[in-house]
Amino acid sequence: MFALCLCGTTLNYVNFLVFNRLRFYPDSETYDVQDEDDTSKLIRLPWNHVIRLSSGTEGFFEKGARVMAIFPETTSFYRAIISKQPTWNSGTSAEETSGGVGNAHKPRVKEVIMKFEDDEDQESGKTPHRRVPSRYVIPLPQQYFYEDEDDVDLAAPNTM
Repeated sequence: MFALCLCGTTLNYVNFLVFNRLRFYPDSETYDVQDEDDTSKLIRLPWNHVIRLSSGTEGFFEKGARVMAIFPETTSFYRAIISKQPTWNSGTSAEETSGGVGNAHKPRVKEVIMKFEDDEDQESGKTPHRRVPSRYVIPLPQQYFYEDEDDVDLAAPNTM
């Protein structure tokens, strides 16, 4: 089963990678995960650093929604905005039955058309629409991002 994991953060950067979930440990609330591309490494992560990839049946696929998605032809997730209303199809074909138990007949979105942040064409200044399989689109995890105006001064107050 694939999972998306938050592997490291700084104030302005969040790293998302695709992993296979191997085992969950209820006593420590951690997962053992393995990089999809490099099976030689086993990593243990807290439960709140692992996000299940989309099955295409979730309700967040709406035009204008802010999401994280794999940029085409890469394995990296970036912030994007869904730019066209997705088309919902019946989930009855053989290729769409992998969404998990009970998801085989649910309506689902197969692909999502979006615009990625900072993806402007250098010459035209326009941001292209890009197609991404719904499996690689998740809601924007708001708790990992903030706006500059939300900054708080953490310096100790001068008490002298």
